[in-house]
Amino acid sequence: MNIIRFEFLKLLKKSRGWLGPILVFTLIMIAYPLTVELTDIELGQSFFSILWIAALLVMMLATEDIFLEDFNDGSLEQYAISQNNLSFVIGSKIFIYWLVIGLPISALGSIFCFGIINQHNFSFQIFPVLLISTYIFLNVFSFGNALSLTKGSILGILVTLPMLLPLLIILGKVVIAINFDLNYSGFLFLLLGILSIIIVIIPMITSYIIRAHLE
Repeated sequence: MNIIRFEFLKLLKKSRGWLGPILVFTLIMIAYPLTVELTDIELGQSFFSILWIAALLVMMLATEDIFLEDFNDGSLEQYAISQNNLSFVIGSKIFIYWLVIGLPISALGSIFCFGIINQHNFSFQIFPVLLISTYIFLNVFSFGNALSLTKGSILGILVTLPMLLPLLIILGKVVIAINFDLNYSGFLFLLLGILSIIIVIIPMITSYIIRAHLE
């Protein structure tokens, strides 16, 4: 719990690290309906594509230096050689980033969904999907960031973006199910299943990658 509290306070002090992604997401959501000439129907149909892509890009932006500061100041090395489980530290850091960044973005996405689509059922149903998908995005991009920790961010982007294409397809199917008033709980459980695997595997793999960088 001390590690979670420490990471939470450290992230809050870096206002650029959490406020920047939230503001970028808000700007995209505001700018989209103002910069396209679409009817209400066309706007509603294309909104969700922009929503998923905006969430993906903002999560990528949020994790750009998730491990870099700790790597440079020796914190990761101290965690690696101490009794603390490095994978637990990494998982805690990802969870804090989701709590401070992913949760507000999910809430904002639901609010903008209600404002643009003007259907409250859409916003309520999209909210849990956003919560799960942003957590998945953060885990995958954190893995990519660990890969490119000392090599620039391009390597991580090239590795992680193709991994997320199947998830974007699932998110598109979720919107279709909601749009036709079908039972979308199956897709929700599928996303939860993916998340339950990722939150265990990604921190473990990432810890081995970081140890390799430290050596």
